[in-house]
Amino acid sequence: MNALLQTQVEPSSHYWMLWISPSHTQIKQIKQLPQHEQQRVLMLHPKKIDQLCHALEQAITTGNYASITLNREIMPSKQEAALEVLALRNNTHINWITQRSSMNSACQLTLI
Repeated sequence: MNALLQTQVEPSSHYWMLWISPSHTQIKQIKQLPQHEQQRVLMLHPKKIDQLCHALEQAITTGNYASITLNREIMPSKQEAALEVLALRNNTHINWITQRSSMNSACQLTLI
């Protein structure tokens, strides 16, 4: 038993690719990846979006994820910048699928 445990290789840091709520076309894209990369993909379909920020923070700080791919529309804009900073500190790349529309002057005045 000891010999078996010693032969198992520890998973290297930054090994996994995490996809948050991938669409049907994104799943097709994942299936087109080479086999060794497909085996490194984890898909997360959160039921409670409010808990997603905390889950992503934990995933980033573990250091096991090379990249996290998600739709910008699911994340609150307040958390977006904090996640990007955390990802930079932990060498994790965040792939944003969609672009958040920039605020025009009328929207900015409404916020004030």
